[in-house]
Amino acid sequence: MKDLYEKFAYDYDEFGAIEEYLGDEKTFFEVLFKEQKVTSVLDCACGTGQHLFMFSQMGLEVQGSDYSKSMLDIASKNLTKNSIDIPLFQCDFRYLEQKINDKFDAIVCLSTSLPHLHTDKDLVTALVSMRNRLKPNGILVITQGTTDYTLTLPSIEVVVNQKDFSRVFVKEYGDEFLDIHVLDLFHSENRMESNQYDIQYRILLQEDYRRLLTEAGFKDIKIYGDYDMNEYHKKSWRLIVVAQVS
Repeated sequence: MKDLYEKFAYDYDEFGAIEEYLGDEKTFFEVLFKEQKVTSVLDCACGTGQHLFMFSQMGLEVQGSDYSKSMLDIASKNLTKNSIDIPLFQCDFRYLEQKINDKFDAIVCLSTSLPHLHTDKDLVTALVSMRNRLKPNGILVITQGTTDYTLTLPSIEVVVNQKDFSRVFVKEYGDEFLDIHVLDLFHSENRMESNQYDIQYRILLQEDYRRLLTEAGFKDIKIYGDYDMNEYHKKSWRLIVVAQVS
C-alpha cells in the first residue's frame, strides 16, 4: 500500500495546530468514554497526533499507530513540543498485531481514515484486526466527514484561506469512490509554491458500516450524525460509528 502522506504530512497541520483540536469532539469522547469506562485507547490512524494530544489531555493511557512514517515523524515532533510521551508505532491497521501487543478499552480510527481501504476484504481484515486488539466489551469508534449529504455538495471546497496559505479540495464523486485533489497554495514572501495531493476514498455509508462491522464480529452498532450523538440521517454532516466487541 502506497504512503499517500509521505510529502503531505509535512504541511498537513496547516489545517490547524494539534493544540486547537478540541471543542465538540472532545466533549463527545469525554461523555462516551466515561459511559464505557474507557481508560486506555489506541488511535490506529493517528496522523500528526491531533487526537493523541486530545486523549492525553483527558488523562487516558494512549498509544498511536499510523501507516505513514512521515505522519509519525510529525506526530513525534508535535508531542515532544508539548512535553507529551506517547508510544508510537508504524503499522498497517489491517495487521495491528504485528506491532502492537497490548489490548485496549477503546480503539479509534478517525477523520475518514478507514475508507483509504478500497475492498471489502481489506476493510473486514482491518476491522477484525482492531477487534482483536480490544479488551472484552471494548469499543471501536470510527468518524468521517463523508455522508449522504456531503456527497451532494459542490465539488470545490475552500477549507483553509489565510493571508499566507490556502487549501482547496477539488472532489470527484463516483458511485463507489470519492477522489479528493488537495491543492495547497503558499503565497508569502518566504514561500511561494503550490502542491497537489491526490487521495481516493471508498464511499462507506451507514449500511456499509453495519454490514462490515457485523461481518467482523462487532455488535451494538450505533451510528450518529454529529458529536451531540443525534441519530445519523440523510442531512447529517458527519458519520460517527460506535461498535462493541461481541
